[in-house]
Amino acid sequence: MARAEVEPIVRKKKEAIVDAMIAQELKNMMVLAKIKQKKKKKPKKPKKKKAKKIKLPGARAIAGRDEYDLLVELI
Repeated sequence: MARAEVEPIVRKKKEAIVDAMIAQELKNMMVLAKIKQKKKKKPKKPKKKKAKKIKLPGARAIAGRDEYDLLVELI
């Protein structure tokens, strides 16, 4: 009964130790073979989208102005 409770914990610790040992041995083999480790790729940053130009007559006159300012002029 006690074995059933302790066995999973011991197995996890044992696996972690073995994984660390394997990783160290792989590093040693790479050093002996003079192979560089692969670098982790960084995710690319998304590009900023440009604002769409207004395709209306008189668009040059109102380009870059706030919508609120345009509405104030109408009143």
